[in-house]
This record gives sequence, structure tokens and C-alpha cells, in this order.
Amino acid sequence: MGGLKQVAYYGVAILVLKGLGFLMLPIATRVLSQDEYGGLNFLVSISAICSLLLSLGLPELLFRQHFDNEVDRAAFFRDCLAVSLAICFTFLIIVFLFTNQLISMLPSDVSALNLRLLSINLFASSVLAIPYSYYRLTDNAKHYCYLAVTHGLLQTTLSISLLLTGFGVSGVMLSGAATAVLILFVSLFLLIPTITNVITYKRQLSGRHGLFLLSILVSSLSLYASNGAENWFIVAQEGESALAVYFVAAQFALMTSFTFEPVRMWWFAKRFDVLANTPAQYGYKALRSLNMGLLLCAVMMVVAPILFNIALPSSYHGNDIWLIALILVVVFRHHSDVLNIACYKYINGVWVSYINGGSAVLIISAFYYSIPAYQIDGVIISLMVVQFLRSLAFVFVSQRLEHITYDYHVLYIPWASLITISIIAYVQPSYMYFIQSSVVVLLLCNLGRVYRREVLQGLRSLPKRRVYV
Repeated sequence: MGGLKQVAYYGVAILVLKGLGFLMLPIATRVLSQDEYGGLNFLVSISAICSLLLSLGLPELLFRQHFDNEVDRAAFFRDCLAVSLAICFTFLIIVFLFTNQLISMLPSDVSALNLRLLSINLFASSVLAIPYSYYRLTDNAKHYCYLAVTHGLLQTTLSISLLLTGFGVSGVMLSGAATAVLILFVSLFLLIPTITNVITYKRQLSGRHGLFLLSILVSSLSLYASNGAENWFIVAQEGESALAVYFVAAQFALMTSFTFEPVRMWWFAKRFDVLANTPAQYGYKALRSLNMGLLLCAVMMVVAPILFNIALPSSYHGNDIWLIALILVVVFRHHSDVLNIACYKYINGVWVSYINGGSAVLIISAFYYSIPAYQIDGVIISLMVVQFLRSLAFVFVSQRLEHITYDYHVLYIPWASLITISIIAYVQPSYMYFIQSSVVVLLLCNLGRVYRREVLQGLRSLPKRRVYV
């Protein structure tokens, strides 16, 4: 399957899943009180950190490996799946046995039922990440798309039904657990032939992969410090209601990251092969992906505040500038994600752990001092400063480990556009949206000129694609 078609499948999956997720926002914020919605979001925060622990970095390890043949790849997938099942099942047993003790350690009130339902969801979702990663690795974007979209549609339909019939937060937890288990069974059923073919094949996963897995696990936990840990500080010091207000602003800002996800999913699965096989083209292709992300950030700086005020109840309004600042945080993350490949390539990815670990220490320290003094403003300023420093660290270290030729000039106009849109949002002049939209159009024209070869190639292929539809 061609790269463009794969990106399209990933795009459909991400669009549907995130669209359904944001469809839930106006419904949940109207059905649930702010305290209840804040409590639901705290459960989401627990889910985020637990899923990082349960994944063990196995999906990243699948992408990291280079295989000489498909049998070795399938056997490696088999080993990762077996390890994931063992770890996640152990986690499930621990939660069910020690539910009350775990609840007593949390900074917010969580019912035993909700925690157990969450653990079932985590078990199924964490194991499901392995088949999903295998589909991506083997260019099987179609199966990934079908399963992911079905999962999202079932979960959203069931969640809305249970919310409207009065089941509240427990209804959302139940829908997540039930649909995750169902889709896990379906995905494993589809992969039975693959697993059967290598059931007796020699083991591929070994102790030599341990350092890489440990580095990814530490790195992922460190990433959580700047992408979720603030929720624990907010709920502990400001309460569930404050968390609800911040969380919806963060979700609308994260729409920006989700729009880039189709490109990220395709590029991240291929970038090591591109660097190994055609290193001269790597810098150009990486910056092309980054510029696509920056263009999407510029668009969302204009669109997200409008959607925010339309979709949510008035009690959540008045935080437009938070959205712009949080989108800038996403911009910094795009740079650190795209321009960091040598940090993953050398010394088993240990530099990723060093940088993310240092960033985690900085951000936790910043939260500790800034949230009591400045509340949500302190959170956002801390995120912006630390993410900017983290991006610089990744670019500098990656280039020291392996110099890659990047034409940084192609980033100047995108960055100037983002800064201009941010200033306009802060000043709020007359015809603000018209001015911002004009900046986005000029940016689009500039990128169309820079990448006119790809644009023309895509336009020429459109009539051919229609013939075979």
C-alpha cells in the first residue's frame, strides 16, 4: 500500500476517533457537573500514567527493530504480545486484590467500581497496542483503521447512552472497559494465522532489548510529567472543578497534536528505514513533516478558540489565551519529536531518557512552586518554558550524535506566522479572525511554493485515483 494511502487510512482513523472524543466534550460537560467531570478527567489521568507503565515501551521496540524477513518480524511481535499479556494480567489481579488500598493513596475520591472498570480498560487497551503497532509496521493501515474506528464508534455510542440514562462517570468507565475487551478479542482473532505460523519459531525478544525498553519506559514516564502530571497537582491543590476547566482547554489545544497524528504515525514507522537507506533525503523529509505540523498548528490557533466557545457551556468560557499558549506547547513538542532521531538511534536511546528525565525534574519543580501562586497560569507558563528547553536539548544532542543536514530556513516563515497569530490573539484587534486567517493563507501559499513538487505530484495523481475508485 502506498504511503499516501496509508496516511489517508491513518487520517480517517484519527479524524473519527478524535472527532468522537470531542463530540463527547459538549455532552459530558452538560450532563455532568464540573466536579463530576473533573473526577472523570482525573480517572483519565490515572489511565494515562498506567498505560505508559503497562506498555513497557514494547510498541516503540517493534518500530525500532530492523528485520531481514517477515518471519522474524512476526516472531518478534509474538514475543511482545506474550510479554504484554503477562504484565497486563498481573496488573489486573493486583488492582482487584488491593482496590481499597490503592484508592486511599489517590488525591481525589474514586469509587472502587470505577477503579476496577478502569483497570479492565487498561488491561485490554495496553495489550491492544501491540496488534495495532504490528499493523502499522507491516503497512496494514486498513485493518488498523477499521478496528480503531469500530472501537471508537462503539465506545462513544455506549458512553452517550449510559450518560443520558443517568449512569454518570461509571457509565463512561463501563463503556470503555467493554469495548476495549471486545476489540482486543477481534484483533487477536484476525492475527491467529500470523501467530500460528511462528508459534514454534525461535524467540526473538531477549535480555539485550532490556536497556532500550527501560530507557523508553523512563522516557515515557518523564514525558507524562509534562503532559498529564499537572492534573494531579491541580486536583490536589485546586479541586476537581478547577481540573475540569483546565482539562477542556488542554483537550482543545491537543486537537492540534491530533491533526498531525496521521503524518506522525506514518513517518515514525518509516523514519529509521529512510535514514538507513536514503540518508541524504532524511533532513528534507523530516522538515517537510514538521512544516505540515506547524501549518496545522497555525490553523488550529484560529479554529480552536471558536470551537471552544461554541461547543462548551458558558461556565467553561473565557480561557481563549490558554488555548493559544497550549498550542505553542504543541509546537515545541513537534520540534522535539521530529528532530530527535539520533537520540533514539544511539546507545539504546539512553539520551532520550536523560533529556526527558531532566525535563521531568524541571516541570515537576515548576508545578510545585507555580501552581499554588499562579494556579492555571502557572501551569501553562511552566509547560511553555520547559518544552522549549526540551526541544533545544533534543535538537542539539541529536545533531551531536549524528549530524543531519536540515535546511532550517524553511522554518522561518512558519514560526513568524505562529508568533503573529499569537500576538493578534492576545491583543484582540478588530477583525481578529480575518487577520489571523489571512496569515494562515499566506503561510499555506509559502509552503505550497516550497513543496510545489509534492503538491503537483499529488494533484496529478487525483484523476488516476478517481478512475479506480
